[in-house]
Amino acid sequence: MEHRVCVIGGSTWDALFTTAQADLMHVGGRRTEPVLAFPYGGKVDAVEVMYGFGGGAANVAVSLAHLGIRTDVITRVGSDWRGQEIIKNFHKLGVSTKLVQHDRKEKTALAFIVTAGRGHDHVAFVSRGATRNLTIPTRLPEKYQWCYVTALAVSDWYDRLEKLFRSFHAQGGKIFWNPGAIQLAESKKVASLLKYVSVIDLNNDEVAILLKKLKGSRLSSMAALVKGLKNFGPEFALVTCGQKGAYLYDGSKMIYHPIYKVKPANTTGAGDAFGAGWLAGYLASGWNLNVAMQWGMLNSNSVIMHVGAQKGILSLSTLPKFRAIYDPS
Repeated sequence: MEHRVCVIGGSTWDALFTTAQADLMHVGGRRTEPVLAFPYGGKVDAVEVMYGFGGGAANVAVSLAHLGIRTDVITRVGSDWRGQEIIKNFHKLGVSTKLVQHDRKEKTALAFIVTAGRGHDHVAFVSRGATRNLTIPTRLPEKYQWCYVTALAVSDWYDRLEKLFRSFHAQGGKIFWNPGAIQLAESKKVASLLKYVSVIDLNNDEVAILLKKLKGSRLSSMAALVKGLKNFGPEFALVTCGQKGAYLYDGSKMIYHPIYKVKPANTTGAGDAFGAGWLAGYLASGWNLNVAMQWGMLNSNSVIMHVGAQKGILSLSTLPKFRAIYDPS
């Protein structure tokens, strides 16, 4: 059976700036996560500067196409050179662009990504541009078995997704959802849509914040977080935990997959690579959840070994070679 997926979300032109002149700091107060600090008024030298492609929908679509899934992408770019390059990249890598939207007023989204620290984590400064005007369809043709929705910048995201999710679910389609910060800020709206979702994909920090808003208490264990997410209705709750691996819960069993022992260069695009790898593995294996977890982790860990969200994406030919090195079992 040929699988066909429609991916919805943003595409960006990325400028990646790596520097050693930054400090990760905890500033106290209510903020718990570290901040990336630079000398005020100073000049910061780059160790490396690279340019490439990014954005949730673009990263996922390219990964799925690499891994043998027929993929269309609904995204929006400006009528500028950045948009033209994104289109060329899709064509080159086998992603259908017939549903790409062209904005005559706004420029293509731009991300300036600063990488620093031993963990090679990053901070992204994003000009969302044309992605803010993305028109989200309320229905999709039945030729698509899956709809993969990434972070959205549009203001009417809920009304559009509610109609899309309801109609696609009613026609037997499956939804993979990786909501972004704008969606997660409205926790009750997110929760109300999960009954239509086959796979909800979040990181552990996002799940903790979401459940605290919805339940009013903080859950301490990973098992409690994953099960708490599943209780809102999705078929599968998929939670990534950075260096601590990833968890999946289907209502009866919990599956854990550790990270591989790779040397990270940059974490940009790791989450997109994991989700796309998971779905490709799930489809290619005939719905084997263990294979899905393995493909997700392989793809994600390959991406973080390179600078750029799409540089290390695995293909059907390179995945077995990567697996033989890092997961010989």
